[in-house]
Amino acid sequence: MKLTPKQAADKVGVSQNLIYLLCREGRLPHYRIGADGRRGRILIDPADLDAFQAACKQDGGPAAAAAPALK
Repeated sequence: MKLTPKQAADKVGVSQNLIYLLCREGRLPHYRIGADGRRGRILIDPADLDAFQAACKQDGGPAAAAAPALK
């Protein structure tokens, strides 16, 4: 089942506007369903959302490795 932008935003904890922006910029794969000349409906495959989220993961870099552990 495909996700709406609202469902995708809720799933990853970001705003719906950010999801629309990522789709518009072509950074988040999505489907646009609707007639020519109309905005249509955006649907996002959960696997594409998971892959995008994984690609955004940061490792912390060298500064994180040198920092003392938090308790």
